[in-house]
Amino acid sequence: MSFADIAALTLHDVKNRLAQLAGRAEARGDLDTLHETIDASNALTRLLTYYRSDVGTLTLDIDAHAPAELAAELIDDTCIRGRRRIDLDCSQAPTLWFYDETVVRMVLANAVQNAARYARARIVIEVAERSGFLEFLVRDDGHGYRQEVLDDATGVTAQVTRNGTGLGLRLARRIAEMHQNAGQQGEIRLDNDGGAVFRLLLPK
Repeated sequence: MSFADIAALTLHDVKNRLAQLAGRAEARGDLDTLHETIDASNALTRLLTYYRSDVGTLTLDIDAHAPAELAAELIDDTCIRGRRRIDLDCSQAPTLWFYDETVVRMVLANAVQNAARYARARIVIEVAERSGFLEFLVRDDGHGYRQEVLDDATGVTAQVTRNGTGLGLRLARRIAEMHQNAGQQGEIRLDNDGGAVFRLLLPK
């Protein structure tokens, strides 16, 4: 068994232990520990997903989903955790779109988590159909991305999430590009406009 395989199995084991810790924290009403444990578990899930994409075992389960419902669920989760004010605009969202909801949810949850960490007071989530793509936009009113992050088109710089290894953005780019249809593929776009702006584009 290779080191990578052993590491993957170990990550699974750690995730199970974190789930047990989360359960105990919830039972005693320790919400801070519960949320930190969930965040740690989510980080391991992203790492496992990245590993699967790296070794070619990650496949997408494409089906019809309601993008506006996904965005609303992300807001509910973030609001429960007592973070910044979040506004949602789905006025231009399509009723249905085809994508893998599990991995798209993972990408967007990480983007919202980052926005909540750096926002001063407000986060905006927009869902819209633009030029044949579904666009999920997450905007915060913080300091924005560093210039070296914006200049890196491939997402290989060391700290592209503004806090850590950049795994979340690397995985986001990989998942976006795996969504392909009719010669088009998804992509991630980053820019600054009164704060950091994260866009996930998925082809029709």
